[in-house]
Amino acid sequence: MLLILVVDIFIYTDFVRYYDIIAVLITFFYALGSFLIKDYILKEDLQIKKLISISVAIGTLFIVYLIYSITELAMPKINDSLFSVASITISLLLFSACSFIVYKADRYEKGIYLFIATCCTLFTDALLAINELYYYTREFTVLANISEIIGLYFFTSFFVQTSLKDKTLDESDFF
Repeated sequence: MLLILVVDIFIYTDFVRYYDIIAVLITFFYALGSFLIKDYILKEDLQIKKLISISVAIGTLFIVYLIYSITELAMPKINDSLFSVASITISLLLFSACSFIVYKADRYEKGIYLFIATCCTLFTDALLAINELYYYTREFTVLANISEIIGLYFFTSFFVQTSLKDKTLDESDFF
């Protein structure tokens, strides 16, 4: 959480000027998050048949479109930082994929918490980019901060509160 606090200080000091530093810190945060989540992923969770569905394809297309649209809006102001944009994008996609795999495997009690945290980080990153580089308004700043706090809460709550689901079934589990 200290890392996010430092990122927020740079963001609210001067986003464009410190963009490369912000990008390194955000990339590190997503890489660290992915590293922490990887312990909750088993090899059996990585089967394509389990991961691919129509809703997953639609969600993936939405995320790719969101990243493309935000990048297109922001590029005129951060044109010199193409590597930074790519590193944030790759680490964000890796973090989202790890969170999604844990959520989709449905082996942990609080798997939905990772899904909520990932949605909040996507929303926060998109809103901050629009707010700082395209159209500034205080309402976006407030929404981004609320979303960031909610995302961090659910992310840390997952690690603190989660446990394996009981896989034993009895007759009351069936119709």
